[in-house]
Amino acid sequence: MSEFILPAGTTVKFGTVSTALYPFLRHGIPAGTPREGFQEGREVLPSNGIYIGELMAYFAACGAFCNATSSLHAANEELMSRFVELLQTAHGQKPDIPGLEAIALQAGLPVVLEIILEEDCAMLADDQFINDDNAEKSWKLWRSGTLTRAGGIPAGWIRKFYFPRLLDYRDVGNGRNTRVLEQTTDSALMVGGLMQSWHKDTPGDLLLAFKEQYGRLNFSQSSSFDETALERFFNLSAMLDPATRLLNQMTLWQDISALAKKQEIPLG
Repeated sequence: MSEFILPAGTTVKFGTVSTALYPFLRHGIPAGTPREGFQEGREVLPSNGIYIGELMAYFAACGAFCNATSSLHAANEELMSRFVELLQTAHGQKPDIPGLEAIALQAGLPVVLEIILEEDCAMLADDQFINDDNAEKSWKLWRSGTLTRAGGIPAGWIRKFYFPRLLDYRDVGNGRNTRVLEQTTDSALMVGGLMQSWHKDTPGDLLLAFKEQYGRLNFSQSSSFDETALERFFNLSAMLDPATRLLNQMTLWQDISALAKKQEIPLG
């Protein structure tokens, strides 16, 4: 398989969920960490590869988030059904249900890590787009591939992380609230990753259209990546309060599902 060298100083991205942030801070991103998708077997990697990308990092965050959310709801079906019912019938009011705390701790929200390589690193092609092992084409055209560094990605290479706008119950009770619209826009970026994967759309065109409409290329919120910043993030009211964290999980999931449906992209 042909390799392509990404020089030191190159910025790459990696999509995941917020529950992985502290493990990555402690240990870095281990070699062989999978990129989750929506089809069985899509998480299989070369032996020690780590999927990196640009828009495809948002695909990975979307896949990890949707899979984790689906599993969490399936494992707590009765309680989560009650939670969703109260969201729908008491719009804008926080559900008061015992037992949400333990579930919310497991509720990861989508995040994208920004990484600056501190040494030259070899990468292989992303075989979802490239069938001739042309790693250089994979990166330059599709901005996607697998980093093959045996030691994985050290925590010190992760400089910041991006995350969607987080809502509270006052936001969802106020009709077309600007914060709600901003979160929907963040969901649209993840669905852009789905479009690249599903329709084989080139990311340059998708990102250009997104930037022209919204003036940015990432989730609307960001933070540096260190102990203090993570503590601050997890102490945001939307992350700290169990019902509010689960609210954001549901609103993001609903937006992704609705936008994917418009693009005729199945999530199952």
